[in-house]
Amino acid sequence: MRISTLQIYRQATNSVMRTLSDLYELNGQISSGKRINKPSDDPTGTSRAMAYKVSIATGEQYLGNIDGAMSAITSAESAMSSVNTALTRVKELAVQAASDGTSDSSREALASEVGQLRDHLLSLANSKVGSSYIFSGYRTDAAAFNTTSYAYEGDAGSVYVGIGSGVRISQNVTGEAAFQYTLDAEEVVEIDEGVYAHYIPGSGTSTMTVEIRDSATSGAGTLIDSFTFDNAMEMTDVLCTAMENNDMRRISALLSTCDDMAEHVNTVRADLGARLNRLENQGTRIEDQNLMTKANLSSVEDADIIAAASDLSKANTVLTAVQASTAKILSQSLLDFLD
Repeated sequence: MRISTLQIYRQATNSVMRTLSDLYELNGQISSGKRINKPSDDPTGTSRAMAYKVSIATGEQYLGNIDGAMSAITSAESAMSSVNTALTRVKELAVQAASDGTSDSSREALASEVGQLRDHLLSLANSKVGSSYIFSGYRTDAAAFNTTSYAYEGDAGSVYVGIGSGVRISQNVTGEAAFQYTLDAEEVVEIDEGVYAHYIPGSGTSTMTVEIRDSATSGAGTLIDSFTFDNAMEMTDVLCTAMENNDMRRISALLSTCDDMAEHVNTVRADLGARLNRLENQGTRIEDQNLMTKANLSSVEDADIIAAASDLSKANTVLTAVQASTAKILSQSLLDFLD
């Protein structure tokens, strides 16, 4: 077979270019630490790597949502813990005030402390994280409760965040749900001999009515007194006024509501605690999933540095051999073969 000089040049050039290309790719792998530096290096691997990266990015977004939700719920739970402590103290003062052995002047002093606790409860109900009120529903830029009337001024909005594929959780509790006094049905408690307190819940979020009657039958007998309240602050305010006026019947009637309110707060705290546990478990699951996905991504796109270094050394040896043989072949002419 006849081989022209042009073929020799072309073959030599192709050999050098292939070896240089190998060197370029190996240098790129070693410097970047990646086996895939462009889609053409491994189209199938590139597709898998992209899927892994999207999964990791999504997991990181969920983890960010979880951190934000945990911060908000922890703040709400901390506030409700303080509310529980305050209500426990309110109950202690109410018991002292309801005692026949407490003087009018002492009862007035107790009323002063109850007033301070009422203001403390209001402060907790209007707690903020940064610039956002945590018990106002969607209205995070406005205080949850009026500072004069203690009426709820937020809304019923629950702020949901995604913490997984198709999984959402509420990161807030409204002031209405946290501080509203609720009863499932009317209750009757004897507060004095022949005198009964009737606790009458309104429909939905309506005002709680307390009627003091001389009969245990609902709506029967003589209505001695009645008062209303919606939430913990209003209840405490009614108690404060009753202590100031030495109104023993109202004080006695409010002993039961103090217990009910404290029980309601504990229910809210239990719900918040359950949400925190769920968030923590979900965060752990996503972190574990991301670790496995990152390991899979590494197996697809990361280079084997030791193997790449060995291949680089081989490629350098090949390049040297190609250059030497090419130089020797191309330096010869027809005269070299004539005797």
